[in-house]
Amino acid sequence: MDDLQRWCNRARGSAVAGRYGEAEAAFRQALRRSPDDAGLRVELAGVLRRLRRSAEAEALLREALARAPTIASAHADLGACLFEQGRLDDSVSAYREAVRLRPDFVKAHFALGVALERAGEFAAAETALRDALRLKPADLLIRTNLALVLRRLRRPQDAETVAREALAAGARDPALLLALAGALLEQRRHVDAADAFRAVIAASPNEARGHLGLGLALERAGRTARATPALRAALRRRPTAAVRQALALNLKRRHRYSEAVDAFREALRLAPGEARVHYHLGVALERQGRLDDAAAAFAAALRLRPRFAAAQAALAATHWRQGRWAASAAAYADAIVLRPDDADLHAGRGLALGALRHYAEAEAALRRAVELRPDDGELHYELGVALGRQGRHADAERALREAIRVEPDHLRARANVALGLGRQGRHAEAEAAYREALAVRPDHPALQRGLGVSLYWQGRPREAQEAFEAAIRLKPDYVRAHCDLGELLAENGELAEAERAYREALRLKPDSLAGAHGLTRVLVGSRRWSEAEAAARRVIALSFETAQAHFDLWQALEAQAKWPELEQAARAFLAARPDHADARARLGRALDGQANARAVSARRSGG
Repeated sequence: MDDLQRWCNRARGSAVAGRYGEAEAAFRQALRRSPDDAGLRVELAGVLRRLRRSAEAEALLREALARAPTIASAHADLGACLFEQGRLDDSVSAYREAVRLRPDFVKAHFALGVALERAGEFAAAETALRDALRLKPADLLIRTNLALVLRRLRRPQDAETVAREALAAGARDPALLLALAGALLEQRRHVDAADAFRAVIAASPNEARGHLGLGLALERAGRTARATPALRAALRRRPTAAVRQALALNLKRRHRYSEAVDAFREALRLAPGEARVHYHLGVALERQGRLDDAAAAFAAALRLRPRFAAAQAALAATHWRQGRWAASAAAYADAIVLRPDDADLHAGRGLALGALRHYAEAEAALRRAVELRPDDGELHYELGVALGRQGRHADAERALREAIRVEPDHLRARANVALGLGRQGRHAEAEAAYREALAVRPDHPALQRGLGVSLYWQGRPREAQEAFEAAIRLKPDYVRAHCDLGELLAENGELAEAERAYREALRLKPDSLAGAHGLTRVLVGSRRWSEAEAAARRVIALSFETAQAHFDLWQALEAQAKWPELEQAARAFLAARPDHADARARLGRALDGQANARAVSARRSGG
């Protein structure tokens, strides 16, 4: 045996034994003795790849191919070096040359398919893998990778077929079982997918993807509670941001928002640049009522992804809930730029503008929403409200009637039609509209009260009283109906009954201005001056601007000859409205009354 052969044997023996440093040294000694040997360069390149020195291996392989360009295995090894360096296009070219030189080179066809799959060329990858499978039909690794490529091509049924063929041939590789389970999941066969993922776990209990897939399959099958333990098991084995996000989404769907928030925050700690995680965090915070934190999370999502339409819409809705109408309108406008044909966004903007009392702009936004979704009764209703706020009652009525046509059971539209007719003085038509609404919902207290108001304005007090009493029977704590009943009874001279109605309203709502004012008027009408005084003072404490309460107080004080108190009450009013003639007259009478009282007292003392 010559010296060259001894070094070659030593090098190959060291490589087989895994002593790659020794193998490298021996191959280099061999190359010194045979510097033009292409085969030795290929073997040394293989050792350098084992030592993770792919760039050096590439150089040697190129030297070998310069000396012997038809060595197919050298082209395949060069493809592997380039693949390891992430140079996928160059790797694909090298593998193609290998299979051109040797069409039956199974390993090169397979490696070409893997490189093409990694480069995102899935159709070409399928062709390469099928060529490899044609040459070696029993190779389970080729079938596993073909199944994965078919899934990437969105052909889960074909992927399932390939995987099942391999399994029928006796394969039990967890990767193949994962490919089958994933294909079933993509076909929305969630129960079958769950069973397949359980098989993955049985074959490889620590395979995190098996637990994760089981959790996703169970969740999509509607078994969200059963999915949680599987997702937690996946997280224990693979604590990545993606798995934490999957668990957080599961917890959010189960309305366990506090735990979901914690999980989303941990996912963001690991991957702070994930806009979708910021968005879902915002949703969970919003569901907890933590609106400021939710708005901040949506804003963070938008900073990362400015054209994130769902986050923009969520931010707009959150600002609405915060009562930040201007910010909400602006956010909806930004969302509309991203989704111009979204009726909900136009409607949201219209509502925000309406809250700002920009009714003409609100009308325009709501009209656009109606154009986009003409069969939505709620949109017609909101348009009617915006028109009514502008005093355009006829236009509002048309919009509201359209809401009723589209959605006959839309009670608020029916109630607002009736209300609008009443505001136009069309009380008989208002009555008819209220009765139509009550035919749909006879147990609705507000509709009964509205009917009572329309009957009142038609001069039908007894029928109005019956309607108010019906409203109260349906809703005993209906303060407005008690006040309406009190007013009607007072006008009919039934002061004792009116007093009872007003006192019940005040029992239910002690700060009811209508109740307090109505009770004062009843007490004044009954000439119960001391009680009337106390009641009038209560009204003034609730609303100093209620002028009638001041008049009632002055009248009660004057009737009791309480001149100093009358002077004080008149001066308090004049401090706010110094030019009020009646207040000055009352002040004059108070001063005269006190002067007369002093004069009478003096005469008595002198006598």
